Formats: sequence, structure tokens, C-alpha cells
Amino acid sequence: MKKNIYDFMRILLGLLFVFSGFVKCIDPTGGAIKIEDYLVAWNMDFVPFGFCFFLSIAQNVLEFIAGFMLIMDLFVPLSSFIALAFMVVFTPLTLYIAIANPVSDCGCFGDAIKLSNWQTFWKNVPFLAISILVYRHRYNYNCACTEVWKQCAAVAIGLAGAILVSIEGLSNEPILDFRSYSVGTDIRASMTVPPDAEQPVYKTTFLLEKDGVQQEFDEHNYPYQDTTWQYVSTNTVVIKEGYVPPIKDFTLANADGESQTEDILNSSDPVTLVISPKLEDIDTIYYSRLRQWADINLSHDNQMYLVTSSDESVASDFQSTLQHGFDFLYADETMLKTITRSNPGVVQIQNGVIISKYHPNHVTKDAMERPLSSYLTHFRGAASRGVLLAIFFVVAWLLTALYFQPRE
Repeated sequence: MKKNIYDFMRILLGLLFVFSGFVKCIDPTGGAIKIEDYLVAWNMDFVPFGFCFFLSIAQNVLEFIAGFMLIMDLFVPLSSFIALAFMVVFTPLTLYIAIANPVSDCGCFGDAIKLSNWQTFWKNVPFLAISILVYRHRYNYNCACTEVWKQCAAVAIGLAGAILVSIEGLSNEPILDFRSYSVGTDIRASMTVPPDAEQPVYKTTFLLEKDGVQQEFDEHNYPYQDTTWQYVSTNTVVIKEGYVPPIKDFTLANADGESQTEDILNSSDPVTLVISPKLEDIDTIYYSRLRQWADINLSHDNQMYLVTSSDESVASDFQSTLQHGFDFLYADETMLKTITRSNPGVVQIQNGVIISKYHPNHVTKDAMERPLSSYLTHFRGAASRGVLLAIFFVVAWLLTALYFQPRE
């Protein structure tokens, strides 16, 4: 019975790490953006984004392979130490984040599952205890296979899978898109709050002063009849969050500050948005493609905009450098980074619905001229890559399981 309990804890801890690592491996750019958010909140914005990329991929792959090793009962002394190290570091860190609230979402499960900072901390507490128990009994686990080379081969399979998924996430949009701007999303519907939606609950307190002494009151004990109290300030805090729509920040404006959001969402013709959170961060290797897209826009009179959070002067300088004309729109940087992970990225909207999203490596002339039909071809290619990765994992897992037949 005790062995079964320890095995259950080992597998449960492994599943947590495999899931957490996998959903972040498919979107390493999202992980890098989250790490950058932390660094900015801690006044460490001098750290280059490339280093955030490295940390994101290293953390995601290490999480996944530690969980894989725990589930498969491989090198448990090492894998349990890695898991414990993660929990020892991140449990107090998430407590600090819950108290100080430097970011609204810790990103521990990427965009797959959103947890509040306090939910994340309380999730970590039992898993910290489990990781301690698994580590304490690390030498009591006996792998079914005693041949070290087979164990190393199994670890290599898991490592290769995690790396392949990460590479796919870097060179394309994530194969599983958990973001609120996934293809097929009706933006207008996603911004709508239902009439019967749960409303937020607030608590307001009033700071008053009398005879040099300050005291807080709420609506229940406010001294309405005593006019000798002097008002100082008001403080309102959210006691309970109400319904938050999946999309709440989709706003596009021109250089004059005039909103173009409704025009774009109401267009029955496809609207192409070339998205660049920061124009100054676009790699020069994409300049020729941007020029091609601008030429296609002029020759076909399509609706195409270059959307950025950079200011107008940067846009003007970029236009001069590119020597091609774009109609610019301006939007929030965080929103643009959520929509597409690449810089630039291409998103096409028709009747308010996102009909396609492209990494710049996969934007063709046909994609610009015939957005909907072209995306169907592109989508089939992306789906094929996803299927191949899934087949790789299944076959690898089966082969690993065959190697690890119980000893007689």
C-alpha cells in the first residue's frame, strides 16, 4: 500500500510538470514575454529579450523532461531533485507575487489555464509537500528496466519531443492556440458582457479626520450626523472579480486618435493587419517581405494596415527606411503581443472574425490576394505538422513502454 501511494505521488507530480512544460513549450515566445513582464515589474528592463527567450525555452524543456522522467520512473533521484528545486523556488515566489501583485497572471500554465496569483500559490503548496516526499523516498523507486542505455534513450526521446515542439512554436504560430485571439474567434462576441453576467463586488472605505486623528469608515458606520469629521480620501478595492470577457482591449486608432475598430470589425471584405508590437524590433530580413505585401496591397486595393504600439515618429522613420507606403494604426503593445507571437505577424479579419494568422515565414502572395482560400491550405499544412508531432509522441511513448517491461 505504501509503495502504491509513493508511486501515485510520483506520477501525479510528473503529470503536473509534463502538462506545465508542454503547454509552454508550444508557445516559447509567450513564456519569454511573461518573463519580460516580471523583469519590467522588478525594474530589470535592461535585460535583453533574447535572454528571456533562453530562460523560457530552458525552463519549459526542463519542466517537461523532469515530469517525463518521473512518470516513466527514470533516474528518480535526479528528476525528483529537479522537481523539488522548482517547487522550492516557485512556491515562495508565487507567495510574493500574490501579495505584491507585480503581474496579474503568473503564467505557470501558459495561456492554457489562467489562475489568479493566490490560486497559483495555493496550488503550489500541496505539490511542494508531494515533491518533498518523492525526493525523500527517491532511492525507494526501482525502474523496471535496469539497463542504463535504455533509460538514457527514453530520456532522449522525451527531450527531443520537447525541443521539437519548442522549435515549431518559434517558427510558426503555436500548434495549439489557447489565446483569446485564436483563429475562428468572433472578436465582437468575445468583447460582449452577457446581461446576466456576474458583477464585481467592491468595498469602499472613507478616511476622515477629527481633532487631528484619522479614522477609516465604511458605509455601515459612516458618521453621517457628525459634521465635525473632515473628509481626507476614499479607497475602493475589489472584493470579488465579476465576469471578464475574453477580449476587453481590442482598440485600433489612426494617427489622429480616431477609432477604426468598428470599421474593421464591420467590414464584409477581409482586412489584413500586419502587426508589429515594436517597429524598431522588426528584423531587417523581413523588410523585403513587407515591401512585397505593400505592393500587393496597392495593386489589389485590399484593406491592409500596419498596426503597432510605436509612436508616430517611429512609424514615419520606418516608412522612410522601408520606402513603401503603409496605412498605420496604433494599439496597445500587450494586446498586439497577445494576438501574434511574431514581429511582424499577419492577421486577417472578416465580419469581425479572425479567419487567419500567419508567421511571416509562411505568408505567400496568395495569402494576401485570397485570404480565406489561402488560409485553408496553410491550415492543413499546420495541422499536418501537429499530427506528425502527435504521432511522434505516441510512437515514442509506446516504444519506451516496450523497453520498460517489468522484470521477472
